[in-house]
Amino acid sequence: MLKRISLFLIVGIMVLTACQSAPAEVISTEAPATEVLPTQTPAPAEPVLEIITTDGSTTSFSMDDLKALPATTGQAGIKSSTGKITPPAEFTGVALKELAATIDSFDETMGINVVAKDGYGITFSYDQTMNGTFVAYDPGTGDELKNPVPLTAILAYEMNGQPLDVEKDGNLRLVIVSDENTQVTDGHWSVKWVTKLEIKNLGEEWSLHLEGARNELMDRATFESGASPNCHGATWTDDKAQDWTGIPLWLLVGRVDDDIAHDGPAFNDELAKTGYTVDVVAADGYTVSFDAARISRNDNIIVANMVNGNPLPDKYFPLRLVGSDLQKSEMAGSIEKIIVHISPVAEEEPAAQTTEEPTAGATEESAVVEGAQFILTGLVENELAFTDADLKALEVVEITAEHPKKGPTDYKGVRLSTLFEMAKVKAEAKKLVLTASDGYTSEIFLAEVQASPDCLLAFSDEAGVYSLVMPGLPSSAWVKGIVKIELQ
Repeated sequence: MLKRISLFLIVGIMVLTACQSAPAEVISTEAPATEVLPTQTPAPAEPVLEIITTDGSTTSFSMDDLKALPATTGQAGIKSSTGKITPPAEFTGVALKELAATIDSFDETMGINVVAKDGYGITFSYDQTMNGTFVAYDPGTGDELKNPVPLTAILAYEMNGQPLDVEKDGNLRLVIVSDENTQVTDGHWSVKWVTKLEIKNLGEEWSLHLEGARNELMDRATFESGASPNCHGATWTDDKAQDWTGIPLWLLVGRVDDDIAHDGPAFNDELAKTGYTVDVVAADGYTVSFDAARISRNDNIIVANMVNGNPLPDKYFPLRLVGSDLQKSEMAGSIEKIIVHISPVAEEEPAAQTTEEPTAGATEESAVVEGAQFILTGLVENELAFTDADLKALEVVEITAEHPKKGPTDYKGVRLSTLFEMAKVKAEAKKLVLTASDGYTSEIFLAEVQASPDCLLAFSDEAGVYSLVMPGLPSSAWVKGIVKIELQ
């Protein structure tokens, strides 16, 4: 019986084993292993603006940082010191007051110095920054508007809906905008290549009265603009090692000695030769007088607005007459007025005629050649004016230069280095202002031009029409139809 049960048990086990299916494949529910890559850290955005506060702390902004702030869009145009109008265009950017809002301590006693890449700077007061108090002009007539529309100072990063031309304007440009295209403002407020904002303690506002053939009330900002290192700034170190900086007196006289305020040869050399008197008048009436010959193109008599980088102390504020060509008794402080006593006879008397033929590239304003087609002026010992025949009588060279867009091209003309040597460029000259026949202007550092010996005033197929060939320099420097170069 036991054997029978065992047999049945063995047979049953065999049957059950035969009926079982093949073992099921084990499927893992875990994700397949993948290669683990190291964490990639995005490179930080390059800063385009620094804000430096009065305590020396610095905050950097990338373009993305600026675009994250509230944007302002409006119309902006400029009126140059010579009266030329650049019509309004649309700009978008960040208002100065928005940037000021990022600074806890910004108040009515402070201003913002807007600084360009080349060191040029101009200061905006609290009222200008926060309330847009600027003089505005009719873009059609150039006349001052009595009731201008509201204005706002902005750091623009777009023009007409497109990013700024970096070569021409930089990443950021300061402009004064309004909601309408019915106004333009003074050109010195429009700063290109802005890279820095410096928060400054300003103290009180001031102005300088200039009187002569024309009158001008020069405000603090205009004076500071002219006194910047890359404009007309001059420095004198006294016997106590204090550095006084400002504008040479002769340049201020040149703003009002005739109808030319700034452009080209503003200081009238011929008029100075006829003789006149200049009075520098302090707030208490103390007056220092000079004859025209003594101040004529004399960089050693300076109207200073800063000492050791700071506004003048109370006893001299806002301006003091200083320089190595002055006696101590002539160093008047608290200057409020400069009077140029132009004689009516000297104004009406025609310049003396000469029978001598002017030489090629005649020097000084009196020798400007009639019908001149190219002028080299500004911070030079000899101002040059050329006809086409004058230029072609100089040393003419032929070169091949790499044009930014056209590639290698053959050119024929006169080297700029030759013209600079003839003009005797002054040591304080820092940049070239290039002007074309259609009014287009561009600026380039003098050092960059001097470093490129093949820079050329090139001839064209049409007599009297020239272009600049500037190898290795931005396309904005290759000016077509060039008629004037001003050294500043």
